[in-house]
Amino acid sequence: METGLISIYVGGVLTLFLAIFHTRFYKLFQWEKEYQHNTLLNRRVFYTIHVALFLLFFLFAFISLVYARELSKSEGLALGVNISFSAFWLWRALWQIYYFRPSKDKRPAPIWYVMLLSFFSLFIAYLIPVLLKMLQ
Repeated sequence: METGLISIYVGGVLTLFLAIFHTRFYKLFQWEKEYQHNTLLNRRVFYTIHVALFLLFFLFAFISLVYARELSKSEGLALGVNISFSAFWLWRALWQIYYFRPSKDKRPAPIWYVMLLSFFSLFIAYLIPVLLKMLQ
C-alpha cells in the first residue's frame, strides 16, 4: 500500500476516534450540571455547535475512509479536501497549545498531550498526499 493512501486511512481512523470521543463530552465534562448556569438559549447554542462538530468529524472520517484512494492522489477536489482537512487540524493543534494551555504553575494533564499529538498527526496525515503530489 502506498504512503499517501496509508496516511489518509490513518487520518480517517483518528478522526473517527475523535468523533466518538466527542459524543462522550456531555457526560465526561458534566455539561448537564455546567449548563445549568447558562440561559436556555446559550445551552441550546453550545449543544447545537457541539453536535454539529461531532457530525462534521464523522463526515471527515467517512470521506477519508470511503474515498481514501481518491484523496491519496491529491488531484482536483481531493487536493482541496486534503489541504482543508490539514489546515483545520493544524489550526486545532495550535488552538490546543494557546487556548487550552494550563496555568503556569500546573503541568498539562496527559489528555492535553494526547489531544495535541492527535491534532498534529491529523495535520500531517492529510498533508502527506499533498506533499507527495507536489514532489511528482
